[in-house]
Amino acid sequence: MFDSLVDATTGTSGAGSLSAWARVESAACARKVAAVAAMLAEAYAASGSADRDQWCLDNFDAVAAHIGATQRVTPGAASNQLLIAVALHERFPQVAAIFADGLITYQLVKTVVQRGALVVDPDALRALDALLAEAFGTWEPMSVDKTEKTLDAYVAQVDPHAVRRTETKARSRSVEVSVDEDGSGLATVYATLFAHDAKAFEARLTAMADTVCPSDPRTTDQRRADAIGALSHGNARLTCLCESDDCPAGENPPSTGVVVYVIASQDTFPKPTATPDSGPSAPTSETPAPPSLDGEQPPLFDKPLHDLTLTEALTPAPGKLANLRPAAMMGGQFLPGAIACRATIGATITPIVHPGQAPPEPRYRPSKKLADFIRCRDMTCRFPGCRVPATHSDLDHTIPWPCGPTAASNLKCLCRRHHLLKTFWGGESGWRDEQLDDGTVIWTAPDGRRHITAPGSRLLFPELSAPTTTVTTTGRPTPHTAGLTMPRRKTTRAQDRTARIAAERELNEADCGGLARMPTT
Repeated sequence: MFDSLVDATTGTSGAGSLSAWARVESAACARKVAAVAAMLAEAYAASGSADRDQWCLDNFDAVAAHIGATQRVTPGAASNQLLIAVALHERFPQVAAIFADGLITYQLVKTVVQRGALVVDPDALRALDALLAEAFGTWEPMSVDKTEKTLDAYVAQVDPHAVRRTETKARSRSVEVSVDEDGSGLATVYATLFAHDAKAFEARLTAMADTVCPSDPRTTDQRRADAIGALSHGNARLTCLCESDDCPAGENPPSTGVVVYVIASQDTFPKPTATPDSGPSAPTSETPAPPSLDGEQPPLFDKPLHDLTLTEALTPAPGKLANLRPAAMMGGQFLPGAIACRATIGATITPIVHPGQAPPEPRYRPSKKLADFIRCRDMTCRFPGCRVPATHSDLDHTIPWPCGPTAASNLKCLCRRHHLLKTFWGGESGWRDEQLDDGTVIWTAPDGRRHITAPGSRLLFPELSAPTTTVTTTGRPTPHTAGLTMPRRKTTRAQDRTARIAAERELNEADCGGLARMPTT
């Protein structure tokens, strides 16, 4: 198998060569991992090995030392490699087989072993191994955090008690302010928050940072840091530092409240009791309609949600934990069911209606009901590897309107960058896309290679990917760029960089009192 992978690289170039060699690299790494595991198995099979298991330097330590010396890595790194290798081949044989074929990377294998470490029931472990082996056939690029949260969701399906829980972190959430003692006048702030609160905080900082004009000399990170101070003083905007008499910053809207969207099934948490005078407030929970249930769902808690302590909310009554389906924030971040329960306190609940086989809407702009469904189904931009939240994306007609209808099977989320890419770098020689009835999008790259993306909700909310009305076209679609022009920058990238460098140099000169030091010999 390995030789055939190496042979497949012959005659390839560009993206094809990169893909082929990446698979060879993963397959080679798989064989190295297998060799590491075989070294420990050989040590255990040796005569008298059982007696050495209780030695201070036991069989494992001896093999790890051998591995470290062979690869010239530290003992800690060698021990970690050995742990991963043994756990992979003993606990996840189907995943190991896919790894041997070069279809997944060592980093992903390592994360699988770590996130599935708490699964102890043999049947649950076999089920998890099979689920992951099947999922890796269509695995999409993900950040480290997204990968961990997705694997946690699979673990939750087979053994909810084996998920790396957030209770300990939740109980220890805090804010720590440390003033630097070097006389710099700066301080460092550390905070551990609930994920939905952190998202709201991040959005508020970004909105505050955008209240200045484009000529403000600070970087985005610097403006976000200054925004914390502005929020602490109760201000709705930052003071612009452009020092211009006609600064347009006053025309920018002030920073106001933010909304965090949480997607969850109705059976994840009890619906909070609405009060007549209650109005919309953040965070907003977008709740997809659950499948039909026979009878009423038993309550997860024995008293109203708003009366629960943190410990009680994170620990439902015995036997009711299975009802806590995981939730997700818009953008795909995994949210444990217990945390989703707390997110509903004071939230506005909006049911999401699957359109089923409803006919297309007779207009270009989709209705709010259809738009909400598309965003909850997709969760992110649908371009391969992009994770811009759906709430920050455009709704794109895969087959351009009016030839393509305004229907769920012809609508998807695309961030502005990839919407422009499709529009102006598309066509027969560029990026092309095709959408299936279940929301799957098939992209064809300029070199002819195909990339398939599935709706972000398919793992946690597969009911949202149920097929919708099949798309039919009327007439011949017009070219993407008909009547459109590519938005233009006010300045080039090189000019922006030059301006930033000049602004920073001016600040450095001001800090030095305008003095300069000449080199001496």
